[in-house]
Amino acid sequence: MKKQILLIVSMCFLFHFSNAEGDPRTSTDSFVSTDKSYLFQTPQNTIDGSKTPKGKMELGIRFWDEIGIDFTYNLAKNRIHATGTFDNNFRINVYYDWIFNVSSAPGLALYVGAGAAVKFTEYAPFGLGANLGIQYSFAKAPIAIGFDWRPTWYLASNSYYVGNDFALMVRYKF
Repeated sequence: MKKQILLIVSMCFLFHFSNAEGDPRTSTDSFVSTDKSYLFQTPQNTIDGSKTPKGKMELGIRFWDEIGIDFTYNLAKNRIHATGTFDNNFRINVYYDWIFNVSSAPGLALYVGAGAAVKFTEYAPFGLGANLGIQYSFAKAPIAIGFDWRPTWYLASNSYYVGNDFALMVRYKF
């Protein structure tokens, strides 16, 4: 089931960029020519990391196999991303995310983060991990939705890797 949903989300994302048209703000013609290579044209600010509003917070839930409370605090260009997850045990993840806004799709942002995780079990393993995701912020509603993947390597006497931590998020922006 997870693979099917991940495949659907990926296909929707690729479909959006494969059918994308040029920037209508710079066109004088009612029909805009199709330019499918714009995602990689970073010198023209197609992917921009400078539009994150400082001080804005988001609070919501993260869910898939587990349920968690998801919180973000936006800094000047990036953000702090924390999650408390409830499964068989309680886990806290904290990441520093770099955000890349896609200017050709207002509200859409990609993010990459690095951080740590603590899982409260008998031996309380500490983990180092990454946070890779995509989110969409609605312009007329204070809601953000997203999907991310968090591979984590837990360092303890029984060191192990967790690579199947996928989840959907819904957060309220305030």
